Amino acid sequence: MLKKTLTAIAVLCLACLVSPEAKSWGNLGHATVAKIAQDHLTPKARKALMKYLGVPLPAIASDADVYRAVWTMDLGFIPTNPEAARVAFLKTFDFTTPLNISPWSHSITVDENFKCFPTDNLDGAYINNDAYYVSILSKQLRENAENMDPYERYKAIALIVHFLGDMHCPMHVVYLPANTVKGHINIVYKGKVMTLHAYWDGEVFSSNLPKGFGDLAYLADTSTPKEIREITEGDVFDWAGRTAEKCWPLHNTWKEGDTIPSTYNTEVRAILLSQLRDAGYRLAKVLNETFK
Repeated sequence: MLKKTLTAIAVLCLACLVSPEAKSWGNLGHATVAKIAQDHLTPKARKALMKYLGVPLPAIASDADVYRAVWTMDLGFIPTNPEAARVAFLKTFDFTTPLNISPWSHSITVDENFKCFPTDNLDGAYINNDAYYVSILSKQLRENAENMDPYERYKAIALIVHFLGDMHCPMHVVYLPANTVKGHINIVYKGKVMTLHAYWDGEVFSSNLPKGFGDLAYLADTSTPKEIREITEGDVFDWAGRTAEKCWPLHNTWKEGDTIPSTYNTEVRAILLSQLRDAGYRLAKVLNETFK
């Protein structure tokens, strides 16, 4: 009973730690990515996913945020994060019990050459890397989807769908060795103080664009078959690196306290749509290869 109580308290506390601004793209952006992917699935992948999920991909695109504190926190026995790398909150727990908590990040981390690390533990320290988790989850599904527990199978698919969206959100990239996280600076947009991260997670959709994910997907999904092949060339780590290089200028446009002009949504509309588009095509490729 004590163990269950402590676990419940831990999960509740972790849920409280999840900031709304940490949820990339919001429901609209994630559903748009999933809709583009849905439209580019092979018949075999579409059939398998409908069998396993019972609903189209946009319906589960934000589930990883809804269940974030439970799904993306490992409450298992084996620590994956050394003591020095744990945030202060996690150090309050006795990690010899089944309360080991190590995060599955919703971000990616790259080096100074925009190369994504193929791990979540760099020299003994935890790093943000949802690209790594996509590779693990897709391999797990490829090898054993039919025999998996239905809930765990759905969760794995939902995490892949969400993480592919997350890794294309400009402020979900961490740049090492400087550990640059410009998304946490405060800016002013339309009279409201917010972080640059919060702007990209929601305000970027607030004007000049349709409010429905189907219409937004229509605007983004404009590539030719040849262009799609180029966008999806390589693996998930290659995609993360290309995203990081593409988004690097957005991390350096503004500094603390700057006022973003009301026209900024129009200025970044092209890169917003291209990131949603790239994420959708790449998600489709992962799922097509996973369920071929």
